[in-house]
Amino acid sequence: MTVSSLLLPPYLINHHLFKAFDQFLDANTELPAKIEVDFSRVVHIKPPSVAFLSNMTHWLRSMGSDVVFVGLDLTNDAIKYLDDSLFFELHDGSKLSPLSACRDTTLPVRQLARRDSHGWLEYTFLPWLIDKSGLTKSSLAELKSSLQEVINNISDHTDFEEGCIFGQWYPKTKNISITVADFGIGIPKNVRKIFPDLSDSASLVKAAEDGFSSKSLPTNRGAGLYLLLLNIVQRFNGTVTIRSGLGYAQFVNEAGSIYITERDDCGYCVGTTIEIVLYTDQIPYEDDEEEDLEW
Repeated sequence: MTVSSLLLPPYLINHHLFKAFDQFLDANTELPAKIEVDFSRVVHIKPPSVAFLSNMTHWLRSMGSDVVFVGLDLTNDAIKYLDDSLFFELHDGSKLSPLSACRDTTLPVRQLARRDSHGWLEYTFLPWLIDKSGLTKSSLAELKSSLQEVINNISDHTDFEEGCIFGQWYPKTKNISITVADFGIGIPKNVRKIFPDLSDSASLVKAAEDGFSSKSLPTNRGAGLYLLLLNIVQRFNGTVTIRSGLGYAQFVNEAGSIYITERDDCGYCVGTTIEIVLYTDQIPYEDDEEEDLEW
C-alpha cells in the first residue's frame, strides 16, 4: 500500500493551507492508497480552513484514499478547536476527547445536502445567529436568501449531493464568518465552457456578474454569487472571498462600490470554497411583523 504524508503548515489561515494542498497534489501524480494528514506543526486555524479541511477529507476519501489524521495533541489550542467544532466526530465517528463540546459561538462543521438546507437555515442557523446578535428574523432575511442560493449551487455543480458548512461568531467584534465548500468541478471549468481564455481568478469574477448565468450558463451559479455580493458586500459592508481551482477573488465594499482583488497564485482549491464575513452591527435592524391571527 502506498502511503503519503500531507504535512499541514503551522498557520492554517489565508493561503497557507491551499498552497500545502497544491504542493501535495503536485508531488503525487496519483493519489496514494493511504494519506496521513499530519497536524503536528499546526498552531493556529481560522474558520474557513476548518471547512476546507473537511471538504478536502471528503474529496480524498471519495477518490478512494484512506485518510487518517496524525500528530494530534489536545493540549494544542488549534486541535482543541477542531475537536470542539466536531471535525473529528464528523470524519472519524468520535471526538478526540469525550469532554470536547461545541462552543456556544460555533456552528459545528457538518455536511449539508441541498434538500436539508432550508430546514438547517430556518431551524439551526437563524435561531443561533438571532440569539448571538440580537437581530431579528426579518433583519437576517437577505443573509438567509443569499446562503440558500449558495447552497443551491452544490447540487448544480457536483455529482455529490452534499457540501460542507461552518460558522463562527466573534462577540467582541460582532462579526461572523460563514464558509460553504463543495467539491464539484469548480467555477473556472464551468465558466471556461463559454470563455475558454479566462484565468481561474478572472472566471470567478465573471461568474459573479449580474445576469451571467442567464446569458451564458444554464445554471444559477452566477445569480447566486451576484445576490451574495449585492446583499453581503454592498448592503451590509461585508466581505466575500471565493476560491476555486487556482483562483482567488475577494470582494469588499469601498465607498459604496465593490472592490475586487484577484490572484492565481494562492494554492489549489478542490471545487469551490466561499467565505462570508460580516459585522452584524452593520445589518439594519427590522422588527419582525406579527402574524395576523384573525381569520
